[in-house]
Formats: sequence, C-alpha cells, structure tokens
Amino acid sequence: MMTGMKTGVLGLVMLIAVAGIVAGCAHKVPPSPDELMRKELQGAPEWVVKGCNSYWKAEEGKKMICGVGSFSGTSNPTLAREAAIARARTDIAQKLQLNVNYILKDYQATTTGGARFGTDVADEQHIEAISKQVSDANLTGSELVDTWISEIGTYYTLVALDAKKFKDTVSRMGSLSEPMRKAIVERADKLFEELERTSEGK
Repeated sequence: MMTGMKTGVLGLVMLIAVAGIVAGCAHKVPPSPDELMRKELQGAPEWVVKGCNSYWKAEEGKKMICGVGSFSGTSNPTLAREAAIARARTDIAQKLQLNVNYILKDYQATTTGGARFGTDVADEQHIEAISKQVSDANLTGSELVDTWISEIGTYYTLVALDAKKFKDTVSRMGSLSEPMRKAIVERADKLFEELERTSEGK
C-alpha cells in the first residue's frame, strides 16, 4: 500500500515538473528582429553603424574609398576574417567599377563628339571591361584598416583604398591608352569625393 502511495506521489511530482517546464517554454517569446539587431550592434564602432567613411572624420582632406564586410556562422576566426575582408573588397570593387564607368563614358563621349557614343553594344561592353579591369587592379592596393567582432560572433572588417594609391595604380596600367589613364587620374579626386558622400548618405 505504501509503495503504491509513494509511486503515486512521485508520479504527481513528475507531472507537475513537466507541466512547469511546458508552461515556461510556452511563455518564452523569441526575440524580435529589432532586438536581435540591437544585440548584434551593441558596442559596435561608428564605421559599422554609420558607414565606413566616418572612420576618417578627424582627418580633413583625406580621400578614401572604403568598404565594410561581415561574416558569421563559423567558429573559425581565420575563415571569418578572410571572408569578411573579401566581402569588403567586393564592396569597394562595385563602387569603383560603377564610378569608373561614368568617367570612361564621359571621356569617350567627349572625344567622339558625344551624341552617338554608347548606342552600340560594343561601346558598352568595352567600357564595362575597362572599368572592371581598373577596379580589379586597385583591389590589391586596398588595406585592412580595422576589425570588430560582435557579441553574437559576427566578424566585421573595414578595408580602404586612398586616392593616391588609386592614381598610382592607374598611371602604371599599360593596358590603358595614355589619354584614358590621364582622364581617369584627373577625375580621381572628384570620384573619391562623390564616393565619400555616397558612403556617408549625403
């Protein structure tokens, strides 16, 4: 009889415990996207939150093109670092290619009289190829400037290329004609100023 009572009491205790666990789980609400983002960016440097050009605010007149890359989902710091750097460089390459594109179109339109340039598919393909070549050549001159790891393990990198290195690289590109190299170099400062305004959201 006593054994049956003990078994019954033990079963009742276990039932109450299980019910408590279930109730606790039922009331646990997953964090909202806003909460996750706040946790992700807690303690983040300004360049992660406001854009990479905020890093150089104190250095007046310094013309930089920069990119921010991030990577998560791995416990291997070397892999996370290299992947984040690659993404930051891809960011720079996309910005460079787009803006060098504009420079080359303006240059070609000026030298050919303007009106008809760009109507031929070959013109567009030629410009695209050259602008990609210029952006790819400059990625080797970009440098890792800063890193940050978030509380939940996302690896962030800040990579930058300054205007002087960009001009030096373009000046040495033998695959471009001298007039084209000169046109890109002469417009480089304006290109970097426009990219800086874009990065800061101006």
